[in-house]
Amino acid sequence: MFGTMGRRSLGDANHAAAVKGWVGEAFALPEGTTVMVTELACTEPGCPPIETVVAILDGPGSTRQFKVHKPIAEVDASDISGLARPGGADHHPDHLEVTR
Repeated sequence: MFGTMGRRSLGDANHAAAVKGWVGEAFALPEGTTVMVTELACTEPGCPPIETVVAILDGPGSTRQFKVHKPIAEVDASDISGLARPGGADHHPDHLEVTR
């Protein structure tokens, strides 16, 4: 949740760091790979009100992006491991989505 002045709480920052760690483990990323985890409000029809976007920047021009249709604070290791499985979100619950 946002604290005063639109800043995230330390708990949220710690959970986002945990999500990044789960991404690194689940995708067996090399040391130094950039992982971005962002919580966004979605206003498009049929879109969940809050979603977490995970981006893996593998190198110049190579980015993998995933969405978990829930706030960062609710994302757990099984959500991330589900994205990394063969078939990824195509064979996982409705709250996961692969975007390119």
